[in-house]
Amino acid sequence: MPPRIVLPSISSTSRVAVAIRTPVRVVPVRALSNTSTARARESDNQGQDDEQEGSDKPDLNKIARDGFKAWIRGPGNSFRKPLYDGTNYLSSYDLESGERKERDSFRDRPFPLNPFFRSHPVLSEELKNHIHELVTVRGRSVRSVSARLGVSLERVGAVVRLKEVEKKWIEEGKPVATYLTKALHTMLKVTPLSDKESKQSRQEFHEGLQDMVSHPFSHRQAFIPVSESRTFTRADAGHEFGLPPTEEAVPHPDLVKITKERALGLDDSVRLQLQIARDNAAVKELKKEEERKKKLNTPAKVVERGRFVWRLQKAETGKVGFRYGIPHMDRKKGQVKIPTSV
Repeated sequence: MPPRIVLPSISSTSRVAVAIRTPVRVVPVRALSNTSTARARESDNQGQDDEQEGSDKPDLNKIARDGFKAWIRGPGNSFRKPLYDGTNYLSSYDLESGERKERDSFRDRPFPLNPFFRSHPVLSEELKNHIHELVTVRGRSVRSVSARLGVSLERVGAVVRLKEVEKKWIEEGKPVATYLTKALHTMLKVTPLSDKESKQSRQEFHEGLQDMVSHPFSHRQAFIPVSESRTFTRADAGHEFGLPPTEEAVPHPDLVKITKERALGLDDSVRLQLQIARDNAAVKELKKEEERKKKLNTPAKVVERGRFVWRLQKAETGKVGFRYGIPHMDRKKGQVKIPTSV
């Protein structure tokens, strides 16, 4: 049998200490008299620290205001009022001394840090009236007026349309704000009309006439193998992009031809004859275009049958030509609509 373990006997008279854990509830105590005082003391200390730190930092707004006031009293005093006889830009003055520069090339740059931006002049009222007279009264074409006065085709058309609107408003008694135009002409560069009486005076060109718009076809890259003995011209480049050459695509191709003839050293009489021939060809082409438009606008009998329209005109036997007016076969069954050859 296993040995027995003898346990010590506990007498009834012995005392046993038993610890019993019971949850204790802590009641929060708030010292109302000390809390507000402590918080006020902490805020005062923090404000003093901020004032000490802020006293070391400069006030940038005050520095900027003082600098602007000093500049207004010095070099900036020239910009308080307009000059009423031309532009008054920052680039026209020395920023340190405030003296106006003598060179006129600086007077069309409104931004000193961007020398590539130039302010464009405006047309004078006399030049606008002259353009309107040449087109509406004398019957000159827009292209010829543009080449003669150095104004773009779009601007010539805009001047003519706006002058017609102004003339209509004056007839209807509507007010026209001419004072705004006068004020604008006093503050910007103006292209004047040359003296008509002086034969030696030449009209100053208002803008470049041969500026071209970038065509979307020319935005792609094209790698073309070209032999060394071949001269790759602008016509070849236009052919690769599916565009006409630059000499033909510019707004005034005649000016390009005149410049080439002058560079070749041709006599004035020869160049005059060539120009007369070009003018006659242009007049003939214009007459052909007017006749074509006139034929299209001639009244004819129109017959409508469903989605087909016939325009019936008088014709003689043998002069009509081949048969025309056959409807498309795209809706007929059994027709092969997919191309079978390339």
